[in-house]
Order: sequence, then structure tokens, then C-alpha cells
Amino acid sequence: MNLIVKYVDEDYQRLLNNKYITAVNFPIKDAVKIFGSYDKLRGKKKLKTEIQNIIGFEDDHLDSCEGIENFLVFTYHLLKTNKNLVVSTVGLSYESINHYIKIMELILTKLSDRTLYVIKNFSAIDELVLTDLYIHINTVEKETVFDFMKNWLIGFKTKDEYFIYPEYFGKVEFETGDYFEMLSFILSGPNRDYGFHFHNRNNPQNPKAMILIRNNSLYLGIGVTPNYEKHFIERLLKEYHKTPIVCHGVLPY
Repeated sequence: MNLIVKYVDEDYQRLLNNKYITAVNFPIKDAVKIFGSYDKLRGKKKLKTEIQNIIGFEDDHLDSCEGIENFLVFTYHLLKTNKNLVVSTVGLSYESINHYIKIMELILTKLSDRTLYVIKNFSAIDELVLTDLYIHINTVEKETVFDFMKNWLIGFKTKDEYFIYPEYFGKVEFETGDYFEMLSFILSGPNRDYGFHFHNRNNPQNPKAMILIRNNSLYLGIGVTPNYEKHFIERLLKEYHKTPIVCHGVLPY
């Protein structure tokens, strides 16, 4: 058995091009979709019992009715009939991804001749101990977003290469490989929640940034190293005239 973890900003295209590896949860035509497919899966109770017998303890995540339940049970289901999987973790939180990897490592000890590639929906930068600082703005205005991009995102690249709306659930309304096209789409109408994530390996004090749109409001964020937390809080306060929300590994809303 093998479990191999890669980050979203690493080169994993060869895995998707390999006909002997089943792609799961990727925005490509031939990939197996977890969300939607899991709802139609039969025998979930039996699969959950098998998982708990393998790992040796009760895992509440298996009955959480959240994305982590879908990933755990459906991946196990696929591994029973597929030797090689590559799974994108889009749709899972940072904590859920780590739990998913932990449980799948235990499961793979009992499944011989299986290889699971897990593509973490985070860059290697996200593994750093960073403090996230967010400015919350009650309205969604293009000018505010563009000013943030101009003042804070020079030299940054998007973490994702392909963008789908809605992000996790529901019928696809819009998809593109151009993040600015998706941003323009999101900003063109109300009630369009979305998260854009950026990274810059050459900016060690502030290596990541976020534009989150939730409930018709904006969260403009940066990820900074602890030594520079005070410095960036003061910069944001000076620019936006409000104290930023300070987050450690959690979302601001």
C-alpha cells in the first residue's frame, strides 16, 4: 500500500494523464465526482462499519453529514475496486484534509496493492505557521476588490488553476481556467459566495492572500508570519480604518 501526498501547486498532471490511475474530484471530464455520486451510493452503512472495523475505533466524521464523510466512505468504496486513485481534496477544510489522510493511511494498511495520491487543496505555504488577517466589508464592490488586488496582490499567483461556480455543491453555472473571468462573474451578481486564494513564495513575511465573498460581503485577507503580525495589522488599519479580524487556522465568518 502507498499513500502519497502532494500540494496543489506541485506538478501532478502526469497522474491525471495516466490511464492506470483513476482521477477523483477533479474538474475534468473523466474524473469521478464525489459530491453527488456519494448521495447515490448504496450500502453506505456497511461501508462505514467496514471502515470502523479496519481503523479500530468509532469515527464521528463517518456520520457527520459533511464533506469529510463523503470523502472517507466514497474513497474506501473506490479503493475496493481500483488499484490506483488520485484524489483532489477541494471541498474539504484544512483540518478535514489532515483527518482524511490519517484515516486513509489506516485503511490502506489492510488493502494490499493499492496506491492513493492525495492532492492537498493547499500550497506548501499553507503548512507554515501563519496568522490570517481579514478586513470585513459589508458590501461587495468591484472598486474595493480591485484596489486590494492592486495594493496587496502584486507578484501573487492563484492557488487554483481551474474555477467552478458553485464551488462545492449544486449544478455548475460557470467554469473557466481564468480566475479573472470567474472573479468578474462572481462580482456581476448578488448572492454568489466564492473564495479566491493566492500565494507568493517570494514574499516570506506575507506569502498568501485571500478574497472571500460570503453573504454579500467581502473578506479581504492576507496570511503573515507571526513576527510581522503587528506590522501588517497596522498597515491594514491605516488603509481601511478598521481593525482586521485575526484568525489562526479558521475562517473569519
